[in-house]
Amino acid sequence: MERNEMDMKRSEEQRITSLDIYLAAFLSLHQVAPTLTVSNGRVIFVFPSTERTNQLITAYNMNTNVPVADFVVAVKTLRGKMLSMRENAR
Repeated sequence: MERNEMDMKRSEEQRITSLDIYLAAFLSLHQVAPTLTVSNGRVIFVFPSTERTNQLITAYNMNTNVPVADFVVAVKTLRGKMLSMRENAR
């Protein structure tokens, strides 16, 4: 394997991707902002693969309480970004 391929693979391994807007909003609410990418017309949320991200994903899956109004704002903000990205991808 060439060095560039190894670096690219290592970089891919250090990311967590998700299509789940609610998980993305939960992570955003905890200051782990996603990078949004478009693939086949779908917006994918990309997060750094860190211990903190993994801990927050576990907390999300354990149904941790969050401030509802703040969570709703995070979902709406991400949804707006998704719609904008989809339109720009056309």
